[in-house]
Amino acid sequence: MQLEDFGSTMPFPPRINPHLEDIRAGHERWLRRYRLISDDADAESFKEWKMVELAARAYPEATARGLRLAADALAWFFRFDDLFDGGPLACDILRAEKIVAAVTRIADDPSFMPEADEMPVIGAFRDIRSRSVHAMSPEWIERSADRWRGYFQGNLKETTIRAGGTPISLNELIRLRRYTIAAAPSADLNECACAFEISDEVALNPHFQGMEADTADAIIFVNDLWSASKEESAGEPFNAISVIQSEAHCDRRTAQIKVAGLLDDRVRRFTHRRTVFEDWLSGQKMTERERSAAFHQAAHLQDWIRANYDWSLESSRYRECS
Repeated sequence: MQLEDFGSTMPFPPRINPHLEDIRAGHERWLRRYRLISDDADAESFKEWKMVELAARAYPEATARGLRLAADALAWFFRFDDLFDGGPLACDILRAEKIVAAVTRIADDPSFMPEADEMPVIGAFRDIRSRSVHAMSPEWIERSADRWRGYFQGNLKETTIRAGGTPISLNELIRLRRYTIAAAPSADLNECACAFEISDEVALNPHFQGMEADTADAIIFVNDLWSASKEESAGEPFNAISVIQSEAHCDRRTAQIKVAGLLDDRVRRFTHRRTVFEDWLSGQKMTERERSAAFHQAAHLQDWIRANYDWSLESSRYRECS
């Protein structure tokens, strides 16, 4: 399947980090250390998900150390996501609340140790959070912790909706998935992976925040185009294609074309907003370091949109989907 199958294109050029092969072995050791893979067969299967390749595409300017952090974090996101999407926390509200409470505490304080026996994702997240806050300012740590909380609470809300069997509209789905697609904490990781910080003035700029929302939406729509079959078979309700089919009483192909159209809209909107944002930047009284950080973070958001599309074509995670 290609976006062109639905009359859609991805105009942004691909980029890739030169440290890709340098981090591969260390990434696998980390997965084993934190029991995110169980044995050699699981390791081989997980390699086909191509987490290292996704990180290298999404974080092309990261240092080798930063790219390792990004790859480990992306692998963690998918393992955590799978606990909820068709996993043991899909409808278990009490257990989900317990796990979310633990990782939320760790986002605020990486040294926090839960009293209960840990699931592998908890210890792995503590390591990711400890590494990501290293050498970052208190302001960045507070901002990123808040965005982690949004991600965790979004997953908990999905569990509540699943357990109640409550239908969800397309607009509600998009608002919720902007949190659960993890675009915000993934973007924050670029700052520590590349050793810079954007200013509060940039982070709060409405054009920049709009670019972040467009990035999240573009990731959502590509993800949903590729994963619709898998999620439908698992009874997963949080896919734009299935929601559109239900709302519009249309067939799968019509819904796919609609989602591809929404993707095109977000890509065009992102491109316009980036131009407006960079024009705004050029007129601001900032240090060169602040201006450079802002330009680099805007470029990262565009890289993420392209990276997610290229990865979706390559990864075995969705290869069976159509």
